[in-house]
Amino acid sequence: MLKYYDELLYFSFKLVGDKEKAKDVIQEAYIRFLEIKDKYEINNERAYLYKITKNIVVQEALENNKLQSTIYEENLHFIPDYEQPEEIIIQEDQEKIFMQIIEELPQRAKEAYILYTIDGYTRKEIASIMDTTSNSVEKLIKRATLKIEEELQKRGF
Repeated sequence: MLKYYDELLYFSFKLVGDKEKAKDVIQEAYIRFLEIKDKYEINNERAYLYKITKNIVVQEALENNKLQSTIYEENLHFIPDYEQPEEIIIQEDQEKIFMQIIEELPQRAKEAYILYTIDGYTRKEIASIMDTTSNSVEKLIKRATLKIEEELQKRGF
């Protein structure tokens, strides 16, 4: 958890513009994280720490009536959600989990699923590639899809 300190400090510094204030924000983020850690299962500590840090800055801006200038500056330097550091980390983790689930599929189901969903082949083309029937390919893809959905639900997605 402490391995994220430097990058969180930099992130916080960019939000508040003062190194000492940034350190205080990070200290508060770690305290809140430790309080929550025992109550809830946290899959991605790094992303969660980023989110807490951002929330602390926003909360303090609201308390100090500085939100108006914060909103103004955010509008000038808007970064879409998908480019936010915590969102990028969450997306990367979700992709890793998804690929891990695909790797755990039976070989033929995995092959059919990848050829269909990722490579974009038709069922008929896949049947030719795998030397089987279109009906068989349909069943393999369906089984793989159901297994992936089941695993994603188990993991909270």
